[in-house]
Amino acid sequence: MEKWEKLIEILLDESASDAERDDAAMDLSEYNHKNVIKTLMITAKHDKTDNIIKASCGESLAMIFIQNDRFEKEFYNYLRGTAKTEFESNIISKRNDWKKYLDIET
Repeated sequence: MEKWEKLIEILLDESASDAERDDAAMDLSEYNHKNVIKTLMITAKHDKTDNIIKASCGESLAMIFIQNDRFEKEFYNYLRGTAKTEFESNIISKRNDWKKYLDIET
């Protein structure tokens, strides 16, 4: 089992502590895999996910896109609430040239 697969298991395990799930969400930022991105997206949008974990999912997604040097508008459009806010914050601080892709007032 790959490390990212174990991290996904932790992130999706609702019996794990919020701290463990949050750490897993943050650690997933190091892995550019379609299953990682999908899991971060689903977790960020899930109603029962704690806002701190949602924010970490948004941050990790931003970090993955920055590492890939590719803004994924369809994924960005899917984000809501704290996940979207954290995503935007990371894009603005690390790739200000991508600000034009964000749905925020300039």
